[in-house]
Order: sequence, then structure tokens, then C-alpha cells
Amino acid sequence: MNTRTRHSEKRNIRLLLLRVGGVLLIVLLSGIFWMKSSSHPLFSGPMLSELVIPGPLVHVQPQAVRAAVLPALQGKGFFSINVEQIQAAVLAVPWVATAAVRRSWPHTLYIDITEAVPVARWNGNGLLDAQGRVFVHSMDSAWTKLPMLSGPEGSEQDVLAEFNDLTTNLATRGLAIQQLTVDARGDSTVALNDGINVRLGRADAGTRLERFTTVALPALSEKLADVAYVDMRYTNGFAVGWKNPVNNGGTHPKEVGPNG
Repeated sequence: MNTRTRHSEKRNIRLLLLRVGGVLLIVLLSGIFWMKSSSHPLFSGPMLSELVIPGPLVHVQPQAVRAAVLPALQGKGFFSINVEQIQAAVLAVPWVATAAVRRSWPHTLYIDITEAVPVARWNGNGLLDAQGRVFVHSMDSAWTKLPMLSGPEGSEQDVLAEFNDLTTNLATRGLAIQQLTVDARGDSTVALNDGINVRLGRADAGTRLERFTTVALPALSEKLADVAYVDMRYTNGFAVGWKNPVNNGGTHPKEVGPNG
């Protein structure tokens, strides 16, 4: 075979390789274009087809979790889902306190949920958790034994903190707070489990409640069943409101006028 023939064969091989490479490039680009334009993004991985919500769950409805998560899974694969977005969607479901989202190859999404625990009612039918968050509204009679906290909207955490402080003062005396009300002026009133309302005012509520238990209660011990309220907004004393003022001589302040 002469030199001219060998050069011709090499040229033909190069042309063939170029044509094959061109065809492969066209096929590759077409595939990329198709994958980008389809509902399944490029390199997103296999579709997540199984959602697992380990239990047991008492109040969180699994179908509510699935409904919240579904929009974030549409057209997304194993690698392309936004875990933070899914977590935020689950946290918005009633009764969810925490949510941990994890993937398991190739098709499974796990969502571990911790349910909220109510510690008090808020302004009627709201249920308040230990962080002062109203996480659901419920008229279920099962929650009527929880203490009732009332106050301006947005003051949940402050009112809960005050309730916790006042409860600590009463814990050793066999008394419990059934209701704490803080009005728009910031005046606090507590209703105790013995049926007495104690007016504490805006300042030094803890000190005034302490004075109620150490001074007012012993002084009223023989007539507690007739007491409607005790006003502790006096510097050195208190006033009593009777359930039957006629029989008990009306309200008896121990000092002139409340001190805020």
C-alpha cells in the first residue's frame, strides 16, 4: 500500500469519527434540552414517591401533613427537594411543635414530628405551649382544666412568664391559679382555686401575691368562704370585697386608696 492510499484511509477515518461525534453531540444536546423542558429537572434524582410519618401521633392528622408537603414535592426529585421549605410547611400544621425532615434513598421522605403540649388556654379557646405560642384553637372540653390566661394580643409570652412566676409563689401553700387576667392597662388579677380573686395591679405582682398569702389569708381565714375578692394594690394593707356585702359590712379597705 503506497503512502497516498494510507493518507486517504486516515482522512476517511477522521471524517467518520467527526460524523459520529457530531451525531452523538446532537443526541446529547437533545437529551439535555428534553430533560430541562420536562417536569423532571436535570440531575434531580429519582422521584420521591413514599412519605413516612412515624408515630404515634395523637392530635396531628397525617393527611394534613401530606397536604402541606405535597406542593413542595411536585416535579422534584431526591436531590432537588427543598428540605427547609418542607419543614416550614409541616410546622404550620396544627399541633406540630417540631419537625425533622430526612430523605432515604431512593424514593422515601421521612418526617419526624413532635406534637405540641398545651400548658394553658389563651383568651378563650386558644391553646398555649410552654414557649408562649398559640398553636391551635379548640373548643374541646378536655382543655377546660388548664388555667386560663387572658391579655392583649401579642402579650402571650409576657402573661405566661408572669403566670409561671406567680405559680411558683403559690406552689408551697397548696394554692393554684385558675385564671390570670392582664387588662389593656397592664393590671393583673388572678383567680385562685379556692374561688377568691386577687387584684395585683401593674407593679410588683409577685410581692403583692406573697403579701396576700402571708398577711391577707391568715387575717381572713375564718371568712374565706364569704370573700369575693381581695385587693392587694395598697402599700401596707388590702381591701376585701364580700360575696354578700350587706352581711359583712361592705368592702373593708385597710388603707386609703389603691397604689396602682
